Amino acid sequence: MAKTITKERQEQLANRLVLNFGILLGVALIMLYVNNALRSYGVYQATTYTISLILGIVGIVGAVVFFVLGKKKCPKLKNYSAVFLGLFVICALIYLAKLAIIPGYDHIMAVITVYVAMVVYFIVLAIVTGIMMKRPLEKTAKEEKKHAKKKKRK
Repeated sequence: MAKTITKERQEQLANRLVLNFGILLGVALIMLYVNNALRSYGVYQATTYTISLILGIVGIVGAVVFFVLGKKKCPKLKNYSAVFLGLFVICALIYLAKLAIIPGYDHIMAVITVYVAMVVYFIVLAIVTGIMMKRPLEKTAKEEKKHAKKKKRK
């Protein structure tokens, strides 16, 4: 027997997809400003890398704190650890360009990598959500009674 899903759960999944799209759209707009700041050399670029380092540290600490608190006290907090983890990944990809460890990986490639990672994340999330939403709907007690009455009439 296939697993069923309630209408409420289906609505939650759809809302999660819309919320993630909104967050990614906001991050994409912020990345436009980051891209401009990284392309301008001097104080703006140095400040952008410093802010990126600080936000990366805040991101990893926030991800760990929210995940641990979510496991121990409030399970809903665990969901927000992914936002902080995403912040850490974005900042790490940007700051990696400053370190120049990888040949050819500069600030322009860092911004492109962030955009590609965001697109891949959203596509995977959309596919997984679509698969979860394809499950048959669970019938409520009221619908079950109505269906039983129809069977008796036949």
